[in-house]
Amino acid sequence: MPLDFETWYKAEYPRLVNTLAMVVGGRALAADAAAEACVRALSRWDRVGRMERPGGWVYRVALNEARRRAKRRTTEYRLLTEHLPLSPTSSPPVEGDVELWAAVAELPDRTREVVVLRYVADLTEPAIADALGIRRGSVATLLRRAHSRLGEQLDPHHQTEEMQTEELIHADNQ
Repeated sequence: MPLDFETWYKAEYPRLVNTLAMVVGGRALAADAAAEACVRALSRWDRVGRMERPGGWVYRVALNEARRRAKRRTTEYRLLTEHLPLSPTSSPPVEGDVELWAAVAELPDRTREVVVLRYVADLTEPAIADALGIRRGSVATLLRRAHSRLGEQLDPHHQTEEMQTEELIHADNQ
């Protein structure tokens, strides 16, 4: 039986926006991309709602939309700054351990996307693979690398203890 869109939307939309905000670094861009992805999902819900993981499809559409909009904004910003100097502003997209999320923000794009989808959106590795269009093994590898890198940055005395980093991330999202 297909999942009801309204039920899905109410449960998933806030997490979708928060996840995208972590990936793209801005709540406004995240909300716009999430709204567009949900509109597309609703227009195709007869098919999307029957998917094993409709959230994976929506995350993929939202991430693609966010990337497209970010690229456009970058181009617009570059063009504007050639004629008018602007000062960028930003605010952290989630509350919690500022040092942890600052370190996550410094990860390479794909690694940051995987970490945020795993620990903010609480997606499984297969769902992340679906959302990003990559293999599950790639997701596991990226998470392992992120744990190692974050562990080194946040606690140099326990560089190989991936579980500490994972616990920090999970605790921050509780």
